[in-house]
Amino acid sequence: MMRHSLTLTLMMLSAILLGMTGCDEGINDYNSSAKISGYVQESVSNPTGISGVKVIIESDTESDTPYLGPDRWFETDATGYFEGYIFLGAAEDDSSEYSYLGDLSVSYFTTGEFFSWSGGITVGPGSHFTLPTVYRDMFTPFTGDAGQ
Repeated sequence: MMRHSLTLTLMMLSAILLGMTGCDEGINDYNSSAKISGYVQESVSNPTGISGVKVIIESDTESDTPYLGPDRWFETDATGYFEGYIFLGAAEDDSSEYSYLGDLSVSYFTTGEFFSWSGGITVGPGSHFTLPTVYRDMFTPFTGDAGQ
């Protein structure tokens, strides 16, 4: 009887662990995605997160290996955190191997202000690129007739 309950317990534990990993829609080589994440905060001395900042990920057009997919946008949560997944597609040679690397540009927009990173942001299948924290004093006000 004890052997049966031990086997049953191990089977239930295995099912729970498998379910926990199976629910993750994260990055892996199968879906050829990369994860981009980071924080937007008030300042170094006041690390309070800023919610509602729009984060736009697009191709770094100045790069030799630009990201070829569509622009993506995400928004920071109440802690100032954001994460987004970028689909990188399959290799060009019809194989099942993914070998595509892409360079990104990341821009942050909040009411009347913006900040951009470009260069040095290269992602590949299964990668997770954590951007340095962005602080409010790094943003620049919009000027002129932007967007009109």
